[in-house]
Amino acid sequence: MSRIAVAGPNRLVTDAAGLIADAGGSVVDTAIVAALTAMCTEPGICSPGGGGFLTIDVPGTDAVVIDGYMSYPGIGFSGDPNMREITMDYGGGVTTLVDAGSVAVPGVFAGFELAWKMFGTAPWHELMEAVAVTVADGFPLGQAAHHYLLDAFGPILSADPTARSALSHDGRLRDVGETVLFEGLVSTLRHIGEEGARVFYEGDLARTIVADLEVRGGQLTREDMASYQAVPRDPLLVDIGGWSLTLNPPPAVGGVTVALALSQIARSDDTGPTVWADALVSAYTMRAEELEPHADLEVAADTVLVRAGLRSPSTVSIAAVDEDGGAVAVSCSAGYGSGVTPAGTGLLMNNAVGEIELTPGGPDAHRPGKVMMSNMAPTVARSGDDVVAIGTPGADRITSALVVTLEWLVGGMDLEAAIEQPRLHPEFGDWGVRIAVEPGLDLDGVEYPLRHFDGRHMYFGGVNGAALEGGLLHGHADSRRHGSVAIVG
Repeated sequence: MSRIAVAGPNRLVTDAAGLIADAGGSVVDTAIVAALTAMCTEPGICSPGGGGFLTIDVPGTDAVVIDGYMSYPGIGFSGDPNMREITMDYGGGVTTLVDAGSVAVPGVFAGFELAWKMFGTAPWHELMEAVAVTVADGFPLGQAAHHYLLDAFGPILSADPTARSALSHDGRLRDVGETVLFEGLVSTLRHIGEEGARVFYEGDLARTIVADLEVRGGQLTREDMASYQAVPRDPLLVDIGGWSLTLNPPPAVGGVTVALALSQIARSDDTGPTVWADALVSAYTMRAEELEPHADLEVAADTVLVRAGLRSPSTVSIAAVDEDGGAVAVSCSAGYGSGVTPAGTGLLMNNAVGEIELTPGGPDAHRPGKVMMSNMAPTVARSGDDVVAIGTPGADRITSALVVTLEWLVGGMDLEAAIEQPRLHPEFGDWGVRIAVEPGLDLDGVEYPLRHFDGRHMYFGGVNGAALEGGLLHGHADSRRHGSVAIVG
């Protein structure tokens, strides 16, 4: 049995990871259990009705990225989907579309099962059972989820009977630490464990989900669900400062944007925050102008990466590394949440169709079945015998959080120090370009206006990392959010 370092957003996540590691699970099994537990226990931040990516680099095999992200719905659908625009104060102001029409085809169960089939050692039903046992009696509402729900519960989740019962009591949002219990979630997890992920896409569970959403004005169809397949992709590989990085490839844009920023920094004669700010502004601008408007993101990204001299092939984050050097980074998202829990399933569903910033041209401009655009960039980095798995939530701040953290890491810091260093992020708006910054950075020479934060802030992401450094197995969870780290197995 191999020992495994795992980092995630709460203690329930690492406890569940320990259950499967003790049962002989691999580093991939452990990461799957940790990620699914996080999706179930961070309501609003993420949910199991979403999708994600697993970047897997295990000795003796080629590195791979499992794409279990969401795809556009609507195969065989006719009519007008029910979507409602809401604006909330979260993150400085967010406008998004919610309700049943905003639900995209969830990919998480297909993605996790494909990763398990390729790299798992424990039985599939034991993975699902480890998550089910963890949430069977409910779970305490965490601080990060509560912070989000203060803005999101009323406009998004309060109208859904299952979500309302789980997240509120006597008309008020539950406090941090109060027990949250989603009716039907445990039986759904165990059903998927017994029957396999295809029951979610083609069996009775699929029929229940589609029928419920249809009544509420959804555009997700049985054909959408039955045709969904997770995809193993060749990763984007980048060498920076003696480190080899394995990144999420197109059609996701997160890994591409990280690669563009890091490569520009590497070509500079200098380093530090001024160079980072310029590189991030350039990378985000290239993304907005050359990637997002393009109908085929893979073609556009390949062109941009080749021109940059690189080799081409929002959210919870999990990192796991074992003592043999196997590494897995997982990032998952359900958008801002649709506010819909199909009756009896306990599964909060995504609003990926309604994420305005990730649907260029609007929700009607994309063909059903097309994989959606994503910021997520779970990454594995290697230097000699050292290996780090790392990722972060944070919507468009994912890129800047990873770039800055990786720059500190490549510069010689250990994982914990690199994660805790101050960060910056380029912001684009009617004002032009400005740089949001945490205190402690040398910003002399930055030519853009600055938006100063008083201290470290969850706005800048919540990087979770696990590592084997100098023969020492360890991990770190960003203090900007309340996470958990454990050595299991």
